[in-house]
Amino acid sequence: MKEPSRLKLKGSVGPRDPAAYPGGDFELGSALFAQVSAALQRGRPAPSVFLIMEDTVERFSMRPLAGRSRPSRQRILAGLAGIEGVECVVMLGAFKFSGKGPLNGAWVASVFIEWPDNRWWTAWQPLGPQGALVGDAPQVRCAEDGSPRPGGMGGWFALSRRTGVKLRVQRGTTQVH
Repeated sequence: MKEPSRLKLKGSVGPRDPAAYPGGDFELGSALFAQVSAALQRGRPAPSVFLIMEDTVERFSMRPLAGRSRPSRQRILAGLAGIEGVECVVMLGAFKFSGKGPLNGAWVASVFIEWPDNRWWTAWQPLGPQGALVGDAPQVRCAEDGSPRPGGMGGWFALSRRTGVKLRVQRGTTQVH
């Protein structure tokens, strides 16, 4: 089945508040994980992508990508990473864990951040049956500590550079095409 070449991502743009989106890797990741944790009070937060720029943050729902193949999703994320001025790409929300071990198939709250120089930072924490975080603190990993990058995450800036993929973005009041 051929996937459509036109895609509408619903998004919003707002100013980059330095308190909500600080500059350091750990500080930014911790602030974003706190946002996901706070969102759990309203239910399971849907997966989203944030493009963090010098003065703005663009937020997109990942729902339109749910039915697409993994390579297609990676190309779309690479296209977002290729937009001029993007300082980092963030994927965050609640996800079903996919991997080996007892958490396979379990829901987790997660934040994954990637920068153009291919460094990354991630935090995740399991969710219990009622949707609350399980455990005292999230598991935090990053490229700088020598951890392997989580499978299926990141590589978006490198893919954008390698393939030259870029999205044509039309900004309106609430939609990006």
